[in-house]
This record gives sequence, structure tokens and C-alpha cells, in this order.
Amino acid sequence: MLKDRYGNLASTQSQAAMDRYNEALDLIRLYRGDPIAALDAALTEDPDFGGAWAARAGLLVQQTDKAYAEETAKSLRAGAASNLNEREAKHLQAAQDWAEGRYLDGTARLARIAQENPRDALAVQYAHVGCFFLGLQSELRDWPLQALRAFKPGEDGYSYIQGMAAFGLEECGDYARADLYGRQAVEADPRDGWAVHAVAHVNEMRGDLDVGIPWLADNAQYWAPDSGFAYHNWWHLALLHLDRGDVAQVLKFYDEKVRPNADAQVVLEWIDASALLWRLHLEGVDVGDRFEKLAACWRRASEDAFYAFNDLHAIMAFLGAGHGVDAERTLRAMRAAAADGGDNGYMTRKVGLPLAEAFMAFEAGRYNECVEKIAAVRGIAQRFGGSHAQRDILTLTALHAALRGGMAASAEAFAAERLAHKPQSPWAGRLSRQARELSAKRAA
Repeated sequence: MLKDRYGNLASTQSQAAMDRYNEALDLIRLYRGDPIAALDAALTEDPDFGGAWAARAGLLVQQTDKAYAEETAKSLRAGAASNLNEREAKHLQAAQDWAEGRYLDGTARLARIAQENPRDALAVQYAHVGCFFLGLQSELRDWPLQALRAFKPGEDGYSYIQGMAAFGLEECGDYARADLYGRQAVEADPRDGWAVHAVAHVNEMRGDLDVGIPWLADNAQYWAPDSGFAYHNWWHLALLHLDRGDVAQVLKFYDEKVRPNADAQVVLEWIDASALLWRLHLEGVDVGDRFEKLAACWRRASEDAFYAFNDLHAIMAFLGAGHGVDAERTLRAMRAAAADGGDNGYMTRKVGLPLAEAFMAFEAGRYNECVEKIAAVRGIAQRFGGSHAQRDILTLTALHAALRGGMAASAEAFAAERLAHKPQSPWAGRLSRQARELSAKRAA
């Protein structure tokens, strides 16, 4: 058997297949190009290369989109009938777990692969992404830190593991080490959009616009070209400009970078688009027909109930576009999903559904209900995935509901919390002033 670029035994004797597989590993770790095409090229060279089928299935299931179900099933079937070593068989089982809705089991299985084979950077990365989707913050940090023991600085794979650790450190509030690890990873390879994004999260959480804006803008020439992840880093840059109050620049980023193709069928891109437009909606910004175009895309997944985090963002788009019927359709699908015993059923029941009802209440002008529902689950919202920066939309929505509903005490409380976390943030300052003005008006 041959070994992959990190030194793991692979179930192929074709060097041509191994070369294409190593190319795919490079694309996957960088979120660049078309790794599925590279894996397909490897499988053309050796159709019985089970490790390539397992990697393909693992990549597809983590797109959190039912549209890939058929291709996922194809990969799982072909992988099961192919040559597999023990490690690759576990990869395939992890993808099977995900395909059948056992997200926690699949992620834990990937983590065990990585602990037993710490040079399996693909297992580390897939486990890391699983932690992100499931809100496993400590594991998001610790599993890459465990894997670093098997790599030496400067060695192929080291900086990518370091970039994953940086994001985990940030999500656990260790901003200094997150910034250090992320910058070191980017210095090793400026194309590493994930490491760039880890540092962007640090700047977002600190409200540090003077550092955050040039960090993303000046490095874009390296991380943006050919990146399937670029829309998310552009989303981070748009957030920083929104913090500054530069709405024109935010809309420009939305149109040219976050959502350059209004018909693109990428669910993860739809999520960022929904989140950005909803923030503008909260601020009373007229976004033209952008919600309408986005809602048209979300409609094909409106009843999937595949992942509660996605469902909430679909509802944002439908509400923003004024499509209450579509929002209600997604809400019904979520209620049905909440009765299921699987992992998404739990996430929907405990977090996704109460939040969806809260956003529906906001748009209907039931601001007190909105605040109560968000406040009730905000403390456990990481259980349905996403980052702190993404879930910040919950606090923002509750704060705006409190302002609109005349709930002065709640508005001041949320605003004070935000300002304490982000004392340099102009946006936090603006919201704090609005809350104080509301309190003064109520007192008068």
C-alpha cells in the first residue's frame, strides 16, 4: 500500500490515484477549488480506492444540504464495496453516521480516528467541522491541539492543524493564543482561509475594527482566489464595516463578494447571506430585492428540516422577504423534526424551534414574546451549532425587540453586556445610546 501526504497508509496501489488523492487533501484543507473533482479523478485511476470514497462521502455530508444525499449514498455504497483498511473503514462509518443523522456519533468516531492516527489531518478536519456544527467548543479547540503532537513546525500539515486550533481557542475565549496561532498559520501559508478566519473571529469578538478590517482586506489577495470559503471571510469583513456604520460598503460586499451569484445553490452561503441581511433589517436598512432573491433559493430547502441552524436562517430570509407562508412551512417542518429522536431533533427541540418562534414573533411585532423566547435559550444556543459571531444575531434580535417594544430595562441590559464585551465597537456604542435614550424617555 502507498501512503498519503501525511504518512497514512492508503488502500490503493496506484500512484496516479494517490497523487490525485493528495491533491484533494490539499484542496480540502484549504477550502479551495473542487476537491470532489480531484477525488473523482483519483477514483478514475482506482475505482476500488475505498479511502477516496470515504473522503468523498465525508465531504458531502458536511455540506448540511439534502441536495447531496444521492451522491453521498453513491459514495457510501461504492466505499463499502471497495478496498478499505481499518482507518478508512472508520472514516466511511463516520460518513454513514452523518448521512443517517447521527452527527454526534460520526464526529466522535472521527475524533477517535484522529487520536489513534494523529497524522490523519483529514480526520482532524472533519471532526473539527463536526464540532462547529454541534457547538462542541472545548473539543473544537482540544482535538486539533491533540493532533499537533504528531507534526513538527514547518512540516506538511502542521500549520493547517494550527489554524484549526486557533479557531477552537477563539471560540473558547482564549483570544491571545488564538490570534498567535492563527497568524503563525497564515504566515506559513497565506492561502489558509480557515486560519485567516480564526483571526477574523478574534477581531470580531473584540470589536477591533482597526485591526480586523486591514487583516482581511490586505490578505484577501492570498485567501480569496479560488476559495470555496471566501464568501464567509468577506461576510466577516462586511460585519466589521456594519459595526462602523458603513451600510453602503456592506451592501457592496454582499452583492460582489458574499452573494455575487444570486442563484448560487450553496446552503452555507445562504446562511451568511441571511444573517447579513437580517442584521441590516434590524437596523432598518432597505435592502431592495435581496431578501426576495435569497428567499427564492431557500424555498427548495424550506421543508428539509435537516439541520436546525439552517432552518432558522431560512426563516430569516422568508420573513425579510415578507413571505410568511414560506416561513410557516419551515416552522411546521421544524415542529415535525423536533418530535424526532435524532440529533437534529434534539437541536431543533431545545434551540432551533424556540428561536424560530422568537423570530416569527419579532416580525409580527410581538416583541415581548421575542425577547422572552430568545433569553430562555440563548445560554444553550451553541448546542445547535455555529460560532459566537454567528449566534450574535440572537442577542442583536433580542436587543432590537426590546428597543422596539419599549422594554427599557432589557434593552439596557443587553446593550451593557455588548459594550462590556466590545468597548471599542461603534455599533455597541450606538445601541447603548439607544437603550439609554429609551430609558430616559420611559422615565420622563
